[in-house]
Amino acid sequence: MKCFLPIITGILFFIAGPSEAQVRLSQDSAIYQESIARVHQVYLNEIGDNAQIYHGAEYIRNGQKSIGFPYFVSDNMQNGSVYYQGVLYSNVNLFYNLISDELIVNNYPHNAQITLSPVKADSFSINNHFFVLLPATKTNGLTNSGYYEVLYYGEPGLFAKREKRLVVGSGSLDTKYIQYETYYIRIRNEFHPVDGKSAFLDLFKDQETALKKYIRGNKLNFKKDLESSLINTTIYYSRLKN
Repeated sequence: MKCFLPIITGILFFIAGPSEAQVRLSQDSAIYQESIARVHQVYLNEIGDNAQIYHGAEYIRNGQKSIGFPYFVSDNMQNGSVYYQGVLYSNVNLFYNLISDELIVNNYPHNAQITLSPVKADSFSINNHFFVLLPATKTNGLTNSGYYEVLYYGEPGLFAKREKRLVVGSGSLDTKYIQYETYYIRIRNEFHPVDGKSAFLDLFKDQETALKKYIRGNKLNFKKDLESSLINTTIYYSRLKN
């Protein structure tokens, strides 16, 4: 997940300087969170194979020869965390399958892999990216229910739906995985697809002049780097309104 708030907070503390009370409060909070995490890990170690996250259908990887891989970021498992049935499992090795939109983990003895139920895993992080499970309804603007990466969780918010498709080659063309992204601006719990600068500006005509000036001034290129441009302009608009 791309988040800029810690940077801003750090700048403010650098300018003003934290008080002794603030430092002590921060340290106490960190110690408390660390203690909770240790207790939680002890509990998971005690229940072992009975932990719900280890119960699922066995995952068998597609053995078809192809260029690329079906997973997010890497062909190797990545470290992450999963909220599964309301319980946080930290330091879990994960695959996020962009073909099936499913999470894959090792079973308890690490001799097989299992697929987690998407209705039980409502959010997860992997390789510093944060995903949430969003339902598509008749009124919220989403086409499909599934996992969406949170690129900015303000108001408005910015989300990305990441998918891969296996394109079967013919003749001299290789079979390969191709990744696609669809971006959504969330405004008051309604999601709007955006595929470029014009679509973005159409949503925010109240600040169109200021946004155009910001885009020019920061040399944002929506055609060459759509994701970064959307993140920056969404954050900028949020600051204008708040």
